[in-house]
This record gives sequence, C-alpha cells and structure tokens, in this order.
Amino acid sequence: MWATPPQPLPLQLRRPPGLPPRLFLTRHRSSRLNRIAASQDPLTALSRLLWGRALPPAQLVLAVRHGWTAAWQLLMRQLAPSDPETGAFTRTPSRFPAVVGTPSSRLHLYVGLPCPWAHRALVVRALLGLEARLPVSVAVPGDDGAWSFTPDNPDGLYGKRKLREVYAVRSGGFEGRASVPMLWDAERREVVCNESIEIIKFLCGLANADGGGLDLWPPELRQDIDRWYGVIYPSVNNGVYRYSKFSAAFP
Repeated sequence: MWATPPQPLPLQLRRPPGLPPRLFLTRHRSSRLNRIAASQDPLTALSRLLWGRALPPAQLVLAVRHGWTAAWQLLMRQLAPSDPETGAFTRTPSRFPAVVGTPSSRLHLYVGLPCPWAHRALVVRALLGLEARLPVSVAVPGDDGAWSFTPDNPDGLYGKRKLREVYAVRSGGFEGRASVPMLWDAERREVVCNESIEIIKFLCGLANADGGGLDLWPPELRQDIDRWYGVIYPSVNNGVYRYSKFSAAFP
C-alpha cells in the first residue's frame, strides 16, 4: 500500500456534438451502473465507481476497522466475559440458577436476540405454544455493552431502559451482570431463574400442566438428555464463546 494514497484522476467527459448535456449525463450514469451490474466482482466495480482506480483513503479504512473491533469487543464483554488477568473466557455463575418454589402465573421472559442461550428459550416457548401465556421483552446490546431497551424494543413490564434496572426491581436489589434469558415473576417482582437450561425445563413442566401435546422433557429420557447435555455444553455451547474471545483479542 502506498505511504500516501494517490488522488484519483479528474474525470473528463467528452460530450458528442449536438447531444444535450442532460441527456449525455443520464446516458453516462446508466453506462456506469450497467458496468457494475455486469461485473463479476460487484464490490470492486462499486469501489471504482466511488473512488476511481485509487484505493479508499487509508484513514477511512483504519476508522472502519477500529470501529468494528471496538463494537465487537464491547459486545463480547457482555456476552462472553473474560478473566481480567488472563483474558480467557470465564462463565460467571448464574445468580438465579434454578427455579425455587412455585412462581405465580404472571410470568415474563426477557431475552436478547444476539444471545444463543436466549434463542433456545424462545424456540421452546414457541414449540410448546406458550406465546400467549408467556409474554416476552427483547433487549439489545447498548452503547455500554449492557442489555438495553429501545423504543422499537421496549421493556413490556416497567418501561425500563436497562435490563439491570429490571433486575433491581426485586426486593433485595441486584448487583452484577444482568444476563439473558431471564424468567421474571411479575406478581412477586422477583427473578424466577436466569439459567437457560432450567428455564427450558420449567417451561416444559408448565406446558405439561396445561395438557400440551409436545413433551420435550419426557421422564424416560431425562437421564440421557442430561448425559448428552454434559457433553455438548462445555465443548460446543461454551466453545463458541471461547472462540469469540480469541477472535476479539486477535481481530
């Protein structure tokens, strides 16, 4: 790459005698767009349309790269926290790892679409036909990397701006990472559980109590399911996060 990117040559157009200027420019634009459409490499053709034969300014390339890296690392700090000393991925133990007691019937599910742990809670909710019984609020990564709500993705219960503010509604307050998925008891204003596998098991029991036809947690298969989960969880589910942290550290 050149130390100082060369400036593109000025574009000089020759208008045929007798051809109106407006019609000439229209034909010229159409010709350039047609070349882009016919090119086997549309990205290269579009780049030449914008910058001629010169490369984009080096400052623009660096700004885009640094912006993407910063956004990725910010997202990974929320989805895949790391050890501050080694930088290795460490999964923080859930503060509410299991359903304790019998929750009320006013339940609410909090999820985030970039989180695969929340995906399976949403998938099970749909498969078991619990959409009407279990409303959901979708959080998105905020500017600080924390799960946040927006006008397009609001908190359906309290209108909070951050998911951690919902956690803090509980009587004992809350400190720590506000993670998804999170099952919330709206009547008792308490976290039911924020461990995805336990939320899924609870939803299966909820559907069975309602007489649902699909059983994703049959008693005769539970030992096999738990055994396979013990294999898949550390090597596949958590493995994705370990790779993500490695990629974030070495973009």
